[in-house]
Amino acid sequence: MSYNENKLSHEIFTELRDRIIYLDYAPETVLLEKVVCAEFKVSRTPLREAILKLEEMNLVRSIPRFGTYVTHIDTNELISTYEVKVDMEMLAGSLAAQRRTPDELKELEKATRMAVQAKNDENIRKRFEGDFQFHAAIWRASHNDVLKKILEDLHARCLRFCIATIPPSGWESNSPEEFGFIYEAIKSKDKKKTADLLAAHNRQFVDRIKSSSFNLDR
Repeated sequence: MSYNENKLSHEIFTELRDRIIYLDYAPETVLLEKVVCAEFKVSRTPLREAILKLEEMNLVRSIPRFGTYVTHIDTNELISTYEVKVDMEMLAGSLAAQRRTPDELKELEKATRMAVQAKNDENIRKRFEGDFQFHAAIWRASHNDVLKKILEDLHARCLRFCIATIPPSGWESNSPEEFGFIYEAIKSKDKKKTADLLAAHNRQFVDRIKSSSFNLDR
């Protein structure tokens, strides 16, 4: 693909991914190629590249001669995905505490303030965005592009699961102070404490999902 097609493909991927994550496209929604191409005013090539990326994240599935549809919420996959994410977050945090630069620490401090402020926002998407920017700053500070890419994908998949399973009231219980604790651990270059705090931060969502209407036992 050309540079412009690659740019278009990324823009389409990002928009479709966010619609799926925030349930604007419910599970089993069929994505009609002609309709999506018309909406974004693009040819099939950049759209198909975007669909391939979404398939890699298991957010959509394409069936020959049928089309592409949004995958359903699989509770077993949900827990398995979080199990992987917890370990990857711990590794990223440990590396960030070891490798972060002064500029990256300033960036993380700014992201920490944004995440804390977003916790009080009535717009649930702004809360999620604040949380994502905080985590993304840590992933960048890890200086491991492979790990960063894996965590971006896992975070998106887990976010869709959380939105689908945790009622709005369930997002009020986690303390905004935990962002500051993680920041201070990275600032002091405490690898173990950073990893432990990030593990606890992620595992609380698993606990909430288990206590949701799905009533999971694992």
